[in-house]
Amino acid sequence: MKIALHNELPGEAQFRQWIDSMAGEADGFPVFEYETICQSGRIIAAYDQERLVGLGRLSDNNAASQMEFSILPEYRNREIEMYMRKLLPVASSKSSVHS
Repeated sequence: MKIALHNELPGEAQFRQWIDSMAGEADGFPVFEYETICQSGRIIAAYDQERLVGLGRLSDNNAASQMEFSILPEYRNREIEMYMRKLLPVASSKSSVHS
Protein backbone atom coordinates (compact mmCIF):
# COMPACT_ATOMS: atom_id res chain seq x y z
CA MET A 1 0.00 0.00 0.00
CA LYS A 2 1.33 3.38 -1.01
CA ILE A 3 -0.16 6.52 0.55
CA ALA A 4 -0.03 9.71 -1.51
CA LEU A 5 -0.01 13.09 0.23
CA HIS A 6 -1.38 16.14 -1.59
CA ASN A 7 -1.54 19.74 -0.44
CA GLU A 8 -4.93 20.37 -1.98
CA LEU A 9 -8.54 20.17 -0.90
CA PRO A 10 -10.45 17.02 -1.75
CA GLY A 11 -13.65 17.47 -3.71
CA GLU A 12 -16.74 17.93 -1.55
CA ALA A 13 -18.25 14.55 -2.54
CA GLN A 14 -15.01 12.77 -1.64
CA PHE A 15 -14.86 14.70 1.64
CA ARG A 16 -18.45 13.66 2.49
CA GLN A 17 -17.60 9.98 1.83
CA TRP A 18 -14.61 10.31 4.16
CA ILE A 19 -16.77 11.92 6.88
CA ASP A 20 -19.31 9.08 6.53
CA SER A 21 -16.46 6.57 6.98
CA MET A 22 -15.45 8.39 10.19
CA ALA A 23 -18.96 8.30 11.70
CA GLY A 24 -18.80 7.15 15.30
CA GLU A 25 -15.07 6.54 15.17
CA ALA A 26 -13.55 9.98 15.69
CA ASP A 27 -12.42 9.21 19.29
CA GLY A 28 -10.27 12.22 20.05
CA PHE A 29 -9.74 13.21 16.44
CA PRO A 30 -11.21 16.48 15.19
CA VAL A 31 -14.22 16.25 12.94
CA PHE A 32 -13.86 18.76 10.14
CA GLU A 33 -16.56 20.67 8.31
CA TYR A 34 -15.97 21.20 4.59
CA GLU A 35 -16.49 24.95 4.91
CA THR A 36 -13.84 25.12 7.66
CA ILE A 37 -11.40 23.11 5.57
CA CYS A 38 -11.99 25.40 2.58
CA GLN A 39 -11.01 28.40 4.70
CA SER A 40 -7.85 26.81 6.08
CA GLY A 41 -4.64 28.32 4.79
CA ARG A 42 -2.76 25.03 4.58
CA ILE A 43 -4.19 21.60 3.90
CA ILE A 44 -2.72 18.15 3.45
CA ALA A 45 -4.78 15.17 2.29
CA ALA A 46 -3.75 11.50 2.38
CA TYR A 47 -4.98 9.10 -0.28
CA ASP A 48 -4.82 5.34 -0.65
CA GLN A 49 -5.10 5.21 -4.42
CA GLU A 50 -8.13 7.47 -5.01
CA ARG A 51 -9.64 6.99 -1.54
CA LEU A 52 -9.31 9.88 0.91
CA VAL A 53 -7.99 8.38 4.17
CA GLY A 54 -6.84 11.44 6.12
CA LEU A 55 -6.83 15.22 6.32
CA GLY A 56 -4.66 17.70 8.11
CA ARG A 57 -4.86 21.45 8.38
CA LEU A 58 -2.95 24.31 9.86
CA SER A 59 -5.43 26.49 11.71
CA ASP A 60 -4.31 30.02 12.34
CA ASN A 61 -5.62 31.39 15.58
CA ASN A 62 -4.74 34.93 16.47
CA ALA A 63 -2.16 33.77 19.00
CA ALA A 64 -0.61 30.75 17.30
CA SER A 65 -0.95 28.18 14.56
CA GLN A 66 -2.20 24.73 15.42
CA MET A 67 -2.06 21.51 13.40
CA GLU A 68 -5.11 19.26 13.35
CA PHE A 69 -5.27 15.81 11.79
CA SER A 70 -7.98 13.23 11.31
CA ILE A 71 -7.29 9.82 9.80
CA LEU A 72 -9.58 6.86 9.13
CA PRO A 73 -9.32 4.33 11.98
CA GLU A 74 -7.91 1.52 9.82
CA TYR A 75 -5.03 3.82 8.74
CA ARG A 76 -4.07 5.32 12.11
CA ASN A 77 -1.18 3.00 12.95
CA ARG A 78 0.64 3.47 9.64
CA GLU A 79 2.70 6.62 10.38
CA ILE A 80 0.55 8.72 8.04
CA GLU A 81 0.12 11.47 10.61
CA MET A 82 3.88 11.62 11.17
CA TYR A 83 4.50 12.34 7.47
CA MET A 84 1.62 14.78 7.34
CA ARG A 85 3.10 16.67 10.33
CA LYS A 86 6.41 16.99 8.50
CA LEU A 87 4.87 18.23 5.25
CA LEU A 88 2.04 20.47 6.45
CA PRO A 89 4.21 23.40 7.60
CA VAL A 90 5.80 23.62 4.14
CA ALA A 91 2.59 22.98 2.20
CA SER A 92 1.47 25.72 -0.13
CA SER A 93 -0.76 28.27 1.52
CA LYS A 94 -2.92 28.36 -1.62
CA SER A 95 -4.92 25.13 -1.60
CA SER A 96 -6.83 24.06 -4.67
CA VAL A 97 -9.70 21.62 -4.99
CA HIS A 98 -8.81 18.04 -5.96
CA SER A 99 -11.42 16.58 -8.29
